[in-house]
Amino acid sequence: MGNSLKGLLKIGEIAKITSVAVSTLRYYEEIGLVQPTDKSSAKYRYYKKDDVQLIVFIKKAQNIGFTLDEIKLILSERSSGKSPCPKVRDLAQRKIVELRDKIKDLKLIERDLKRYVLNCCHEEDSKPHESNVCKMIDKIKIKI
Repeated sequence: MGNSLKGLLKIGEIAKITSVAVSTLRYYEEIGLVQPTDKSSAKYRYYKKDDVQLIVFIKKAQNIGFTLDEIKLILSERSSGKSPCPKVRDLAQRKIVELRDKIKDLKLIERDLKRYVLNCCHEEDSKPHESNVCKMIDKIKIKI
C-alpha cells in the first residue's frame, strides 16, 4: 500500500466496523451520502476513519425515521457550514405529525381486525367460492 493510502480503510473494513453491508455503502456513494477518499487502480474504495462516524450517523438517523433524502439534506446543511440542528428539528416535528397519523391508522386497523376476529364465522372448513378467498378478508371495506 502506498503512502497516499496509509491510514485509510477499505470499504470492507468500513462495512465490518459499522455493520453496514458493502452494497449499502456503495449505494450511499451512488446517491452522494458518502464518498471514498481514494480509489486504487484496482478500483478498491478507501475511506477516512472519520467516515465511520458519518456512516453511524446515517444509520442512527434512519433508525429514528429519517429518509436517505432527508439525511442528505441534513448533511448538505452541515457541508454548507450551517448548523443542521434547525433543519433536523423541523424534519423531526414533521415526523411526529406523520407518526401520530400512522398510529391513528394502525389503531383503526387494530380495531377492525379485532372486530373481524370476534365476528368472523368460523368457516375454516368451508370451501372457498370462486368469487372469494377468505370471507374475513373479503368483508374488509377498502378504497381501491
